[in-house]
Amino acid sequence: MSNCNGLLTKGIGRDCDTVNAAVGVDKDLILVNYEDFDRELTFNTREITDSNKNLGGLTAIELKQGAVQYIFEGTDYSVIPNITSEVKDDGDSWFLHSLAFTVYSKKADDRKTLESLAESRVIAIAVDRSTGLYELFGADQGLKLSGLERAYTGAQNSNFYTITIATPDVAVIRESTIGELAVGVNTAV
Repeated sequence: MSNCNGLLTKGIGRDCDTVNAAVGVDKDLILVNYEDFDRELTFNTREITDSNKNLGGLTAIELKQGAVQYIFEGTDYSVIPNITSEVKDDGDSWFLHSLAFTVYSKKADDRKTLESLAESRVIAIAVDRSTGLYELFGADQGLKLSGLERAYTGAQNSNFYTITIATPDVAVIRESTIGELAVGVNTAV
């Protein structure tokens, strides 16, 4: 989140609970159509205590009524988030989100799902292994398909699809945060 006065306001201590904790995110990835994500409501819910080990983080990722969470099942470490920074023209930074994941299916219907992903804008939700919190990617711009590969080789992932979704590169706008942590995911009733 941007600090308008441009001054660093504190340091970061070592979080001993997560130093030796599990790394990465859980094996499954949740994708939600960007239009079904309630960005305003999501960012209006912040944890004001540390009772959930998420002080200042999101209370919940809020989804609109009727929103569907699409689960892409994986195996250990088959979902790989990546966040990089980029320097803007004014010298400040913004962030690029990308997630690589493997689709362990070759069914015709699942291929059609991948084709529809190529035309979609989504948010991605993964569960951080070290904290157990939900991590939100693509909250500002959404994520678009940026890579789809199926290597026909003798590798361990042979004949499966490796997918990358990322902050779209067609705009000059990126993400304002490195990714938000949330205690839960809510769908409006």
